[in-house]
Amino acid sequence: MKRMFSKLAGAMLALGCVTEPALGQGLQILTEQDPPYSLAGPDGKPTGYGVEVVMEIQRRLKKSDPILIYPWARAYDTILKSPGVVVFTMARTRERESLFQWVGPVIENNWVLVGKKSTNLKLANLDEAKKLPVIGVVRNYAWDKYLTSQGFSNLERVPEYPANVKKLANGRITAFVSSTLSYRHELAEQGLNPDDYEVLLQFGNVQMYLAHSKDNDKNLVASWQRAFDDMKNDGTLAKLLAKWVPQAKLPGAAKPASL
Repeated sequence: MKRMFSKLAGAMLALGCVTEPALGQGLQILTEQDPPYSLAGPDGKPTGYGVEVVMEIQRRLKKSDPILIYPWARAYDTILKSPGVVVFTMARTRERESLFQWVGPVIENNWVLVGKKSTNLKLANLDEAKKLPVIGVVRNYAWDKYLTSQGFSNLERVPEYPANVKKLANGRITAFVSSTLSYRHELAEQGLNPDDYEVLLQFGNVQMYLAHSKDNDKNLVASWQRAFDDMKNDGTLAKLLAKWVPQAKLPGAAKPASL
């Protein structure tokens, strides 16, 4: 009987009739190297604010699916094409709204253009930023999509943010796009002094979420949201935020995407 069920389950998976979580194989939970939200710790295991949020949700739901660190472009492509996937932390934008199911918001953030202080660049708006020689972005990030939609033709794409940090340090790009809560961590992680760099322009306020595949069971997604709401209500989320991102405020209620 077990052998028959195994064969039937395999056939159903091959035909796309059943998602992996329905067969008890758990979720594929993906993140990227993006401190302070997610990063490889000294022991090589994922850690960070977003990682601890996901681990606590799983603990409350009595689950323990592993968290894997992927390049962002690969993680994003995986959740677009596959059921049973969670990717975090992801900006909720108008373009992405109907592509995923959302748990959160886990944090709010502002996008920024970062450059070297020594260049003495001054930017008043995005139109002026279009005139910069080269701006580094992470491929398939929300700001990559947004700036492209705004007519930017000077974007140079990389699979992960460390490449942009190194390119800026070496003078190969003029600026890179990051966020108010991340850019200093990103610079320091590459052995650079964050005080040698500055925000050239701040633009775009976004809420960040845990994104579930569009086809994930709605009851499963709802259970994640309930666990997250409980964390927010009992003070757990505030403690994790104070530990990892002390300059950030607790996220407010979900609001319609503005970008």
